[in-house]
Amino acid sequence: MRNRVMMLAASMALGGADAAAQAATSEESTLSLQAEALVWWQKDSPTPVPLVSDGLYGQAGTNILLGGGEVDIDPAPGLRLAASYALDNRLRLEGSFFFLGEQSSSASVESSGQIGSVDLLLPFYDVTLNRESVTELSYAPAYRGSAREEFSNNLMGLEAGVAWALPSSGGWNLDLLGGLRWLQLKEDHSISTSSPWNPPNPADIWQTRDSFDTSNNFYGAQIGARASYDQDNWVVSGVAKLGLGVMNQEVDINGSLVTNDFTRDGATQTFPGGYFALPTNIGSHSQSEFAVIPEVQLSLGYRLTPTATIFASYSFLYADNMLRPGNQIDRRINPTQSVSYVGEPPVALAGSAQPSATLNTSSYWAQGLSVGLKVEF
Repeated sequence: MRNRVMMLAASMALGGADAAAQAATSEESTLSLQAEALVWWQKDSPTPVPLVSDGLYGQAGTNILLGGGEVDIDPAPGLRLAASYALDNRLRLEGSFFFLGEQSSSASVESSGQIGSVDLLLPFYDVTLNRESVTELSYAPAYRGSAREEFSNNLMGLEAGVAWALPSSGGWNLDLLGGLRWLQLKEDHSISTSSPWNPPNPADIWQTRDSFDTSNNFYGAQIGARASYDQDNWVVSGVAKLGLGVMNQEVDINGSLVTNDFTRDGATQTFPGGYFALPTNIGSHSQSEFAVIPEVQLSLGYRLTPTATIFASYSFLYADNMLRPGNQIDRRINPTQSVSYVGEPPVALAGSAQPSATLNTSSYWAQGLSVGLKVEF
C-alpha cells in the first residue's frame, strides 16, 4: 500500500514538474517590439571630375569652380523597427527594417557674361585631339552662364533570421545569429547649365542637363553574434554581423540639350546629350559583384519596468562594393556627337565612342547614434 501511495505521489510530482516546464516555456515564448530614432552620417559621395573651371584643366593658375572633390552628406534622420518572437527558451525569430530620410545638397556657380567677368568653362579631355580642352558656358560679352550640381541619396535595409541562445552565465547572455539581409543605397547626381545670350541679342534658351543615378541592392546571407550583460536594471549589449552576398548595381545615365536657337527663338527643341551624358553612354547599365557587409552595434539600456527598456546605441555599417554616381562620369569626350559641343545640328559621331559607362565601384560606410524603446509582451 505504501509503495502504491509513493508511486502515486511521484507521478503527481513529475506531472507538476512537466506543467511547470511547460509554463516556463510558455513564458519564454514572448513577443518583443522595439523602435529607434536614428541620426546617421554617411561617407561623402566622390565627385572627382572637375565640372566648371576658369581655365584649361591642369594648367597653372586654373581654378576648379565646381566639382573635383566630394559632396558633403549632412547627418540623416531615420527610423529602425524590430520585432522578436521566442519559440522556446533557446530559439527566437527576429526581423528588422530601417531607413534614412532622403538627403540632398547642391552647389552652383554663375557669371554675368559682362566685360571683366570670369568666363565659366567646362573642362574635358577631347579624344579626337588627344588633349585637354574646354567648352564655354559663358563668354563675355556675348552670353552669360550658370551651372548647378545637385545630389540626393537614401539608404534602407531589411533583415530576417533566427537567434540561438547559449546557456547564460553570471549575468552574461550570448546569442548566435543567422539569416538573410537586403540593403539598398540609391543616389542621384545631376549637372545642369544655362547659357543665354546677353542683350542686345534676343532672349534665348540654351540649357543642358546630365544625370547619373545609381542604385545598389545587396542580397545575401548573414551570420553574427550578440552578447549582453545584465546588472540590476542596466543592460549592456554588443552585436557583430557579417553579410556575404551579391551586390546588384545599376546606373541610369541621361543627358539632353533644350534650345530655341535653331527655331529663331521660337519653339524649343530637345537634342540627346548634354556635356557628360552623351549618346555613347546614355542608357541603363548594370552589373553584379560579390560584396561583404559587416556591421557592429553597441547599446546601453535601462529597464523602466520589467517589460519596458529604453536604450541608446552606436552603429557602424560598411560595404566594400558600391556604385557612387560621381565615379560614373567619364570626362574623356568625343564632342562630334553632341549639339552641346558642336553648336548646331546635325551631328554624327566621328572617331572613338567616348564617353563610356564606366561602372566604377568604391567603398561606403554609414555610422550613427540612436535612442529607442523596447517593449516585451
